[in-house]
Amino acid sequence: MTVALTCGFCILLGGALLLTSRVVHALGLRAGSDKTTVRTPIGDFRVEKAKEVGPGLPVYPAATLVLPGAAAAAAHPSLNDDEPQVLASTYHTNSSREYVLSWYLEHLSPEFTRQDPGPKTLPEAFRNSRISDDDIAFVGERGDQVRAVSLAAENTGTKITLLRSFTKPAVPAPAPPSPTQ
Repeated sequence: MTVALTCGFCILLGGALLLTSRVVHALGLRAGSDKTTVRTPIGDFRVEKAKEVGPGLPVYPAATLVLPGAAAAAAHPSLNDDEPQVLASTYHTNSSREYVLSWYLEHLSPEFTRQDPGPKTLPEAFRNSRISDDDIAFVGERGDQVRAVSLAAENTGTKITLLRSFTKPAVPAPAPPSPTQ
């Protein structure tokens, strides 16, 4: 009886270890991985802290991340390889736009220029972005990277949109074949 219980326990333990190793292998959790990306058969999932999501701009402390719906996407991949890719994150806070505005005036670097409500002069990368003429925007350019912060007043507070655009690395054109003589 003791031998049968020991054998049964060993079989259960072996099956549990086998199942665990298959799950770990299927999810792509390996010691050498970056530990922030989980690979599954249906797609990759990236684990990020709330303050590290999106374009890498400062986030108003009382803001919460608004997750994109099925129709909206956080990254807007361009159809044309020559167009820059735009990463966007949307946040919402119950604070008034004036409080959020004063916070961003203190926390954005001097490269950002403020654009008050009215017609905006946005870089080409943000022409299709949802920045309204009623929004207050901060736009900063450094090298081939363009970043923007848009503050929109809502009935329940302020909508904060953080945008970053970067150009795709240029792929060198193939060299023309040399004439052989």
